[in-house]
Formats: sequence, structure tokens, C-alpha cells
Amino acid sequence: MVGISPEFSFYLLSIANAASGFGRVASGFLGDKFGALNVCAPLTLVCAIITYTWPLATTKGSFIAIGIIYGFCSGAYVTLLPAPLVGMGDMHDAGRRTGIAMTGIAFGAVAGPPISGALVQTSGGFMAVGYYAGIVPGPLVILDVLLKSPLLFSLFQVRPLLELSYSYTSRNI
Repeated sequence: MVGISPEFSFYLLSIANAASGFGRVASGFLGDKFGALNVCAPLTLVCAIITYTWPLATTKGSFIAIGIIYGFCSGAYVTLLPAPLVGMGDMHDAGRRTGIAMTGIAFGAVAGPPISGALVQTSGGFMAVGYYAGIVPGPLVILDVLLKSPLLFSLFQVRPLLELSYSYTSRNI
């Protein structure tokens, strides 16, 4: 890693994973109170912003801060991703919806690391990888917010594509 010793990079991974654990627990409580999408969307946007900024980190302190923030926010994404999928319909079909969504996500998880490795070799640094990794979640969260905006619906006289309850806990599941 650039800016820190190779010995410390193992600790940095542990710091990010510990923060992810706290993010998973805290986001579960917040998701129950405010709704899974209402918590997951802004924290995913923070992940995208942190992904854009991590190549700019040069000191041990900045890497630790990025690891903690990214770990916490990515933990929220991992925890809250299935909740809206389950709330979209009947319980007997929840496994199918979750499986289809996870299959779609798997393509990015399988293709992303080799593409990132090729970018590092081609560009000679991690800057391009940070931009590549941040491109996907940031615009998608912004698009999600725009598609659910009441102002957008009133301007164009359209109904939401998916009318989801942002609080799935009120349903009898």
C-alpha cells in the first residue's frame, strides 16, 4: 500500500472489518426505526464518496479514518440489502427475489477484482481503481433518490415504478 508499511496493512484490514461489525449492528437498529432503504441509501453513497477519496490518502491516520468510515458504511450495506427485497412481496417468494438480486450482484463481485488489477497494472497506481470502484454505487444511489422523489412524480405526473414501504417492520412477515 502507498503511504504505510506492509506490516500495518494487515491491521488496516482488521480495523475496517471491526468497523463493519459495528456498522452491521447499528444499521440493523436504525433500519428498524427509519426503514432499511432510508438507512442503506445514504450510507452507500458515503461508501462511494470514500471510495473516490481513498486513493488520495497518504498517511497512516488518513488510511485508518477511511477504513473506519468505509467499514461502518459497507457493513450497513451488507446487513440491509436483503430487507427491502423481502418486503417487496409475499413471504413465500422472498427467497427467489433475494437469490435473483444476489446473482446480479455476484457478476460485479466476480468481474470487479480482475478489472481493478488490470487498472493498477495499466495506470501504475490505485487512483484509477478508486474512481472505477466509486462510479457504480454513487450514481445509482443518486438515481434511486431521484426516482423516488415526490417532486419528480408531481412534475411528470407519474407514479413510482415500485411502491415500496420504506419500513418493512410494520408488515406481518
